[in-house]
Amino acid sequence: MLNLFKENSIFKYYIILFIILSSKLYSQDISNKYNLQLTYDTSNQWWSQYNNYGQKRSKIYFNYDGIFKYDNLSLNINIFSLADKIYLGESFIQSKLFNNTYLKAGKYYKDFSSYLNEFITSGSMLISNNAEPMPKIGITSSYELKRNKYIYFDFGISHAFFEKSQIYKTAPFLHEKFIYLNYSKNQNDIGIGFVHEAIWGGSTEDYNFPNSFKNFFKIFISADGPLLEGEPHANALGNHLGIWDFYFKKIIYEKEIKLYYQHFFEDTSGLRFQNKSDGLWGIELTNFIKNTHILFEYLNTTNQDINPPYVDENYYNHGQYSEGWSYKGYVIGNPFINAGNAQADLDVNPSKVFHLGVKNDQPNKYSSKLLLSRKTDISDSIKYYLSIDKIFNQYLIGIIVTGEESTGNNLGIKFAFNL
Repeated sequence: MLNLFKENSIFKYYIILFIILSSKLYSQDISNKYNLQLTYDTSNQWWSQYNNYGQKRSKIYFNYDGIFKYDNLSLNINIFSLADKIYLGESFIQSKLFNNTYLKAGKYYKDFSSYLNEFITSGSMLISNNAEPMPKIGITSSYELKRNKYIYFDFGISHAFFEKSQIYKTAPFLHEKFIYLNYSKNQNDIGIGFVHEAIWGGSTEDYNFPNSFKNFFKIFISADGPLLEGEPHANALGNHLGIWDFYFKKIIYEKEIKLYYQHFFEDTSGLRFQNKSDGLWGIELTNFIKNTHILFEYLNTTNQDINPPYVDENYYNHGQYSEGWSYKGYVIGNPFINAGNAQADLDVNPSKVFHLGVKNDQPNKYSSKLLLSRKTDISDSIKYYLSIDKIFNQYLIGIIVTGEESTGNNLGIKFAFNL
């Protein structure tokens, strides 16, 4: 395999790039934020575990966020410190290459679905804040039509890395690309996007997956791999998944309404909407109550196996890449969907989930956040998260309550400040 795709070699390039660029970061703009949280109980309440950046809960939790900017360069650093562990969160360097084109390298989540409110959503169908961000390098750009300034494209491509595990003897790669067609006029925004993800390369005890440049191009176009013994036909090389991404935003005076639908697919049947309405549906209302975001989401996966063998999927799971759509033991996408037995408390993929998220920010006064989630097709308890914060200039003191109807509450306090 070529050195470009060797994980160790790539990390050497990351380090070199980091040293070169950071040497220029005599920052013109600096932002620092510190957050300390103390939790009385670390029991496994739902919203204590998930959409939590791949962290295990700890009685002591410290987080630092720093943003440093200089000309066309920016450096984002995110550090987590738990009672027994320190690790790097979403941290990357971004450089403007030309026009609206950027190079990005480090650990980061995604550059698509920018409409999604990550603070109160249940989680993107593809890449949420549930797992740690993966090591990734990518290029993003945008293009505005010269004959119609209201129409523009956003697009990008990136290459990321999984890690070795008990299953993966050699770490697989992640291929990611996206393109969006957007229309923006008179405070109306509408768009449709296509996002493609593919796990490829690597090895397990049973499989040595192809990883050459030739095979990369097969991954890029979702071409078939070799015909395996006992299989009626060849399947696409690698583990492919993606979304058709639809959104609409309208501003009415100071109010905004946002509608979106992430249609999930893992093969050509889902690509052609043969899995019907599966995916994440959402509506977000902003400033209908002053300084408040109210979000309703509905997750549906009931059509993943309605017509075997043509529509016969187990979302986020794969026969050869048996850890599925997960990274370091956490689902990469929406945490209500199970992947590779990474979340042992989830026996099966959900059918239907209803989610409510509310965030209120009163400048220099109070802020609050509420999450309520429940499976609606089976008997299930409501999973809840509530935080209420008091703001004193650049300081913040707050209380957090998480829990479920059947298991009780988990109480925590937090202290944060900006410099």
